Amino acid sequence: MPRRRRARKQDPATRGGARPGGLHAQDRTVPHWALDYARRLADRHPPHHRILIQTSMSPTGYFHVGNFRDTVCAHLVHRALGRMGRRSAILLSFDDYDPVRESQAARDPELAGCGGLPLAERRERAARICRTYLAELRTVGILPAEADDDGRTPPGSDWETHYQYERYRAGEYREIQRRYQRDAGRLAQLLGRDDSRDLFAVYCLQCGRNTTEIHRLDGRAARYRCLSCGAELTACDPADVKPSWALDWTLRVAHERIDCEPAGQDHCSAGSTMDRTRPVYDGYLGSPQPVIVPYGLVRGELGGAKISGSLGGGPYVRDLLAVHPAPLVLWLYARRNCLSDLRLAFGPGAFLGAYDEFDRFVRAVPRDERARTLWELLTDEKPDGYGALPRMRSVVGALYAHGGAAGPARRHLAALHPGAEPALLDERIGHALAWLTAYGRERYWGAAVDMPAGPAVDLLIEQLRAHTGTGAPRAGRTRDDFREIYGALFGTHHGPRLDTLADAVGPSALAEALAAYRERGERPLRDRVSAGSDRARQEDLSRAS
Repeated sequence: MPRRRRARKQDPATRGGARPGGLHAQDRTVPHWALDYARRLADRHPPHHRILIQTSMSPTGYFHVGNFRDTVCAHLVHRALGRMGRRSAILLSFDDYDPVRESQAARDPELAGCGGLPLAERRERAARICRTYLAELRTVGILPAEADDDGRTPPGSDWETHYQYERYRAGEYREIQRRYQRDAGRLAQLLGRDDSRDLFAVYCLQCGRNTTEIHRLDGRAARYRCLSCGAELTACDPADVKPSWALDWTLRVAHERIDCEPAGQDHCSAGSTMDRTRPVYDGYLGSPQPVIVPYGLVRGELGGAKISGSLGGGPYVRDLLAVHPAPLVLWLYARRNCLSDLRLAFGPGAFLGAYDEFDRFVRAVPRDERARTLWELLTDEKPDGYGALPRMRSVVGALYAHGGAAGPARRHLAALHPGAEPALLDERIGHALAWLTAYGRERYWGAAVDMPAGPAVDLLIEQLRAHTGTGAPRAGRTRDDFREIYGALFGTHHGPRLDTLADAVGPSALAEALAAYRERGERPLRDRVSAGSDRARQEDLSRAS
């Protein structure tokens, strides 16, 4: 098999794309970390070379927001190379030739009885999982328009999608597999393994499972015994002999000519895959390890553990897209250094805070180099329209005040923000309504809490009855004052801004609602808002179904 083309001679300290200081070293003077990794790649390869960036994952379950960070890192480096005028492409590899773990088979009814079989043996399930992720990538703007539902693209595209079950079974790696089997002893020595047979597992020719132990291995065949069905057979086709994960990675890097790959930091520490396989590249393949883009964990709410597909559940990219526009979803991943852990949550603080920060970022793009660079890495859209939109807090407040009715909320917001693009305003209202119905109900429409009406309510009633302007009359209100007011109106500690509420229902109606609670314990606005929100929620659920 022809070996990979040797890279241009480089300093040993930077061999494999690493800078002095290891995989985690970065040039912090560049406007964004993706430009640093793109520069390393550009320095390593000649100008005519098409740089290939791989992002890979195993369809053990639906791909969640943690898996998505791998693909976003590849996407950002790809776009950074484009800004430099360099050709590059992304290779999305679905590792569906990996075996089903027994724990998965016990947990997932669709995989019952499939322990040890390739994931792709349940074809409908594997295809559904991969197509769902590809559809999410298309929506967020990563998958190009020319790709079909399986991610396949015409020749010359800057995107490729591979399914490892197909490639192994078609004999795509046959030549290099035979070479690996022949040199298994040398590879084991380079990887620090005592027994070369442990570097491979055979998918049994009789029952199809990889629960096998190899007795004899050479470049032509593997003699094995299956621990599941008891068969003792010889596998002569390399497609039936699957290398271990570390060896499989080096095999595919060599065959596909992969130049760069993102990887979680747990794969980049001392003793990890990226560390242990370096001798295979240096001492066997004769080529440098790909440039590795290490990234931190993705966590949920503050204090939560990392998001893990093996634990089941999401959240998924589609959950983010339900409440955020595509540029904001990408910005959530790109705004922090890739080495930092990332928190993604849907609570009020995280949701409203993300929109506040995104709006400030968009408004900074015209005048700030780092902000402009980041926006250009995210999307080809123009940022202007996002900067003219009302804050998400105002949108949520308008919907709350109008009982979840999008039409009145839209008219209210358009009057206050005449420069907002109608399509983007509708999108933001839709995202606010989706968040309110899915995540905000406990905060805004939870069980009513009885609390006395005190001086803050008395003062506001008096001010509202004399008020003739827009918004709510001003006063030096404390947090306790606001809790008293929202408690009287809605039985909650939170609600829309008083300015939004006064504009939506009118100062007089707002004063009467407060007086109704003070005098009779009634909450007419809560009844109105709650009924409207229930209707809006049902309409939203009907559209989703």
